[in-house]
Amino acid sequence: MIITYQEYKPSALLQPYVENYWFQIFDGGAGEESPLQKCLPLGMAQVIIHTHQQECRVLLEGEWQKLPDAFFVGIYKDVVTWKTQGYSVCFGMNLKPESLIHLFKVPAAALFNDYTDVSNFLNARINTMAGQMYGKEEPADLMKIAETYLLNALKNVQAERSYMSEAAKIIRQAKGNISIEKLCKNLYVSERQLQRSFKDALGTSPKTYTRIIRFRNAYAHIQRVKEEKLSWASISYDYGYSDQAHFIRDFKEFTGVIPSLMIGDGRQFYQLSTNVLAY
Repeated sequence: MIITYQEYKPSALLQPYVENYWFQIFDGGAGEESPLQKCLPLGMAQVIIHTHQQECRVLLEGEWQKLPDAFFVGIYKDVVTWKTQGYSVCFGMNLKPESLIHLFKVPAAALFNDYTDVSNFLNARINTMAGQMYGKEEPADLMKIAETYLLNALKNVQAERSYMSEAAKIIRQAKGNISIEKLCKNLYVSERQLQRSFKDALGTSPKTYTRIIRFRNAYAHIQRVKEEKLSWASISYDYGYSDQAHFIRDFKEFTGVIPSLMIGDGRQFYQLSTNVLAY
């Protein structure tokens, strides 16, 4: 089976809300199963559409369950293992987590470490967007549909102060290397207020989100650097881990393997492309 994966930048107006779009094709024979795919916890919410409405299955509590054709995904703290078969086309939108609320009016807190079918929301526009994508397999066509929906949704986004949104932006800018104490001081908010704001909006704590973002940046660094030039001690220091053991412990928690094994089996971990194309 031949698997191709590519990421694309959103238009400039949507970049404060959308990390990127991704497009993946599994080109296999009828009934041929794909290698297991592992979706890492990278601090993003997602909208995922299986454009050919092919059968894809996710491993949950030791059992394989069929995924919806189009679904929302909240922030994950665990690795998600899934597979497909035959000829399959997947299109996704990687969102900054607060955007799930702003652009789709979907309660991100209810989707922490979970997903749900888009049809569970009585929003005709969301279901229409997904329906327009079915049967298509050109990235430009899929992104055009996505951008049309998102730019229309952007018109209804109201500017209002949110401790969670501001804190999430600061955490991403700091690449996860910031303490909760410093975060609260920057925002002139108590830790209790910030904790409640995160829990209500995203379903998790600012500390967990910070750890995920720090891991994400360390993981991205590993992807960019050639194996012979990698130094776990340097990565630990550069990304704010207390020591190398702390880095390896966090890495194993978020990937299920130690860093050296990730390098040898990196093809399964398909997110965060090192080559993001312009829309």
